[in-house]
Amino acid sequence: MDETIPGLFTRQAAALGRQPLFFVKRDGSYHPITWQQAADDVVALSTFLLAQQVNAGDRVLILSENRPEWGIADLAIQSVGGWTVPLYPSLTETDLRIICTDCQPVAAVVSTSDHVRTLLQIGQAVPSLRMMIVMDPTQQHLALVKSWTEALEKGREMQAKLRNLFEYRRAAIRPEDTATLLYTSGTTGEPKGVMLSHRNVLSNVEACLQVIPITGQDLHLSFLPLSHVFERMAGWCLMLAVGARVAYAQSMDTIPQNMLE
Repeated sequence: MDETIPGLFTRQAAALGRQPLFFVKRDGSYHPITWQQAADDVVALSTFLLAQQVNAGDRVLILSENRPEWGIADLAIQSVGGWTVPLYPSLTETDLRIICTDCQPVAAVVSTSDHVRTLLQIGQAVPSLRMMIVMDPTQQHLALVKSWTEALEKGREMQAKLRNLFEYRRAAIRPEDTATLLYTSGTTGEPKGVMLSHRNVLSNVEACLQVIPITGQDLHLSFLPLSHVFERMAGWCLMLAVGARVAYAQSMDTIPQNMLE
């Protein structure tokens, strides 16, 4: 593979701009988000991360359930050369402390204010963590906490100024560079971080496509956790590669109803 995950996404978004990439259930029905809308948000969030001095090789947590913002955050982190560190939203404070102490993240993208509070509690042990972005609407007023909407707005305001730096960072990524740091379950001890490159992930995608006939006409229902490498590769990067659509189950309990929908 001679491509990176952000490079793959950029190419597909240019070709499929008006077609749906995501479907998310809000207000009782599934709503589409196009490739172009997703690409605009990826650039905005990437620009915000650059403005916050997230550098190549920096680790950025994603602590969230499966949702469109998860994929956008993943692409934005990687687009500036960062390493995505995806974590199960059910992890205990002890587990989070162990992982954060090990990988020393500079930022975190979380789904809820509860996750913000948990990370604040371990903040003294992890002085590297200097910023959090929370997806759900929040009443947080701490300087280091930004809402998802605010981060995107500030990123868009800075796009003209930082466009050249963004394009340079994205173009500088190589297939052999680390894309993500995945932590094991810790069954035989403390969780261990596994470094996977862009080539690691996309070579698996390429191998899958040789035996499974997935195309851009397919619609994938995402319910297995994106913090695990299987859903991350087979339910996310594989779909990017073929231009398929991704819908998100509301919960494990609603999967049968969501499949019908």
